Amino acid sequence: MAGNGNSKKKQAIEGEVIPASPSPPARIRLSTVRDCRREMAKLFTEARHGKLPTAEAGRLIWMLQAIVGVIRDSEWEKRIAALEAASDKDNQ
Repeated sequence: MAGNGNSKKKQAIEGEVIPASPSPPARIRLSTVRDCRREMAKLFTEARHGKLPTAEAGRLIWMLQAIVGVIRDSEWEKRIAALEAASDKDNQ
């Protein structure tokens, strides 16, 4: 069958800018307090230079502070468990 001109195939127009598909954001390591501090500093710098709205930076930093709290609690739990295990070992 010959084409009747109603083909749905799109043709590129010379000079047309086609936006690139966005790549997924880079994975950010947030497994230590140091990782979180580094990310907070990056957000602060971006907000300071106007690359990120300050409200957005503040919201993200607030979330990072919550993550830091969880990391510290986890570290305390590990230390307490180790002390209790050592104490139990000494008492036997």
